[in-house]
Amino acid sequence: MRPIVLLVLALATTKTNAYRTCLRSLTRESSVHRVTVHTWRHTHQVTLQAGGPPAGGGPPKGGPPPRTLAQKVVDAIFEAAFPLLYAFEDGGMLDSEKNLRVLWVRALLAAAGELNDDVASQLLPSASRWLVGTPLARTIWSPVLPKLEWIKQRTEFIDNALDAFLASHGEGAVQVVLIGSGYDTRALRYRASAATFFEVDLPNVLDVKEAMAKRYLASKAGDPASASFAKGMLGVDLNRATMAPPGVFAQLEGLGLSRDEPTLIVSEAVLFYLSPPAKQALLTDAAAFVGAVDGSQLVLTDNLAPFVRSPKKDDAAAFLTPMGLSLQEHDTLWGGAIQFIKAESDAS
Repeated sequence: MRPIVLLVLALATTKTNAYRTCLRSLTRESSVHRVTVHTWRHTHQVTLQAGGPPAGGGPPKGGPPPRTLAQKVVDAIFEAAFPLLYAFEDGGMLDSEKNLRVLWVRALLAAAGELNDDVASQLLPSASRWLVGTPLARTIWSPVLPKLEWIKQRTEFIDNALDAFLASHGEGAVQVVLIGSGYDTRALRYRASAATFFEVDLPNVLDVKEAMAKRYLASKAGDPASASFAKGMLGVDLNRATMAPPGVFAQLEGLGLSRDEPTLIVSEAVLFYLSPPAKQALLTDAAAFVGAVDGSQLVLTDNLAPFVRSPKKDDAAAFLTPMGLSLQEHDTLWGGAIQFIKAESDAS
């Protein structure tokens, strides 16, 4: 069994640029919907460009090159072999989404001392998590760690923003909304904080996430914070939910999200999958929520094409300003393909 799963993890390293590959498409095939720019709450005057990265295969000298035949063969082998990591798990592999693989990457980075995440590995199958444990992370996997840098960078950018947000509000009641949360571990890692977490993703992803979280919390029965997790988990297709009433944030309000408490809204590597109108509508709705209470913020490590493609801070600011947001921090990867943004209401 061990030689087989080692092969699987070796193949997994070829998949660590999964999100780069997504730059070539703004939507997943399973959730592409042709929609108008007229939403239930706003009418946007937007000039839409062709989706995806700029002509020429991405930002200047950036973005993923076309997949070779050999890489496509490796991809196919990986797709077939990945379930072996869950061979001894009750119910087998619960989810085949790519963000499940990102959870393995986070666990690997944490084991190598590159990431502060003591939860990721605990969500993996007990029979195979040793593959991304410290001994292998610092030996056999060390050559691939530099290729995982962007996952480390985006995680640290958001964690730093969350730490600063919590510190600025002391013990006061605050909220954190994780858009496209996938198998993000923040609600578990920060469960002892004063924040109330809300998560948004596809229903099948959140079902698996909740099962993982309950199992993890059960193992922490002596921990005073072990009884808490995300207060609200909203399972929706964002391409649809952003474009029709009542909208994402109105649905979250039905789960307890308050417009009277400071809120940090997080978007991490999810906007890749949205159509341009859905992306615009979601960010406009998020900006309106941020503007409702002083001290609220939007933080994202995501793709903003076709609206922002450059690495220039002024271009990002110009996109955010009409939504009533003031850009506070900005950085980019791959010539602007990924935008690192922290923004707050311009009325703050």
